[in-house]
Amino acid sequence: MNVKIFTISLGCARNLVDSESLLGDLLSDKSNSLVTSRSNADVIIINTCAFTREARTESLQAISSISESKSRNQILIVCGCLPQLQKRELFQRFPEIDAVFGSADFKKIRDVLPAIVNGSRIFEVSHPPLFLRTASMPRLISTPPSYAYLKISEGCSNHCSYCLIPYLRGEHRARSVDDIVTEAKQLLKLGVQELILIGQDTTLYHDSTGADLVCLLEQLERLRGLKWIRLLYTHPAHFSIRLTNAFGRFEKLVKYIDIPIQHTHDEILKRMNRPSFALTRRVIDELRARIPDLSLRTTVIVGFPGETDEHFRKLLKNVEEIQFDWLGAFKYSKERGTGAYKMKAQVPSKIKEKRWQQIMSAQQKITFRKNQSRIGKTLPVLADTAKEGHSTFQAPEIDGKVIFKRRRDPGAILRARITGASGYDLLSF
Repeated sequence: MNVKIFTISLGCARNLVDSESLLGDLLSDKSNSLVTSRSNADVIIINTCAFTREARTESLQAISSISESKSRNQILIVCGCLPQLQKRELFQRFPEIDAVFGSADFKKIRDVLPAIVNGSRIFEVSHPPLFLRTASMPRLISTPPSYAYLKISEGCSNHCSYCLIPYLRGEHRARSVDDIVTEAKQLLKLGVQELILIGQDTTLYHDSTGADLVCLLEQLERLRGLKWIRLLYTHPAHFSIRLTNAFGRFEKLVKYIDIPIQHTHDEILKRMNRPSFALTRRVIDELRARIPDLSLRTTVIVGFPGETDEHFRKLLKNVEEIQFDWLGAFKYSKERGTGAYKMKAQVPSKIKEKRWQQIMSAQQKITFRKNQSRIGKTLPVLADTAKEGHSTFQAPEIDGKVIFKRRRDPGAILRARITGASGYDLLSF
């Protein structure tokens, strides 16, 4: 029997890797095939996100839309973080769902798919395991041929008071260096030029042998065919001089660091269970002093419980002082099960929105000014498609891009002269 599968992947890059791994598993069975239209599918799989209220709303809307439109003969499977959070409640809310799998259980879908197709209703939501034993391969890569995400760890043990990740994904646990390098080699065989290392906290990486992130980077640096390595989701409290120095040692490690600070006022940081701003600022200054031409991305949260106008003004002032290349801002989302859920002095939605607009406006000026300063320079650019790519200071999908005048070969690294800027994007015309 040929089972035709259609998937919807929601949420972050870490969730995307899970979706790619799931499809790789399913399609390794030659009796399954992937279709690009849900109307032609026998099985529809939605890999959900539940990190924030907005993410849950998007996931629930996707489930509702498919539930209402799918035919009687189509199978609907829901997996990922939303089942981890809402469990059997999803069956009650959406009777059209045929199977539910948690964030640590999606690998089981391949083995039980025949039973689901034959009418079994399956619920598999388990507590996230203490160890990672399996690689992400085989994977059906859905990103452009130029880059791929490489998940090095799962879960988080930081327990920030606003965050559901430890509940949704479990405590931090890392894959072995050997396992990661094996997957990296397989990705390079597909023509991938850039590997983007991801995890809930990549700087906390250490495997069961004691190998740390620098040990992993050293192994990846040796891989033939790999051009760039990028590091996302770092934590200011877990940077070491050894890691900082790695940016000078390893040629393939691009001088780009994603270092979420979340806030800069110590009263708010303490309530968030985050490190002091003095520590974070010291790390940022050290990184900039030791890594020439470093590009920094950060994220901040506005409207956290207890945030006053004074707290926000300090955050805004510090963002303008530090001059991050890229910044993403989130309005605090009250999440049941987190330490901040019952905190008093919740900030009204209108104030959150106003503060979000203010900080994004301030950052927009910074980013646009930095983009203007790049006009006239010739930069290395990795072509993601025939018409656009990204440079070392731009993480694909979340930062700006370089737009080409003439067609380029996807996957090629070229020297592109920057002739203009259009908002967050650069032009090479």
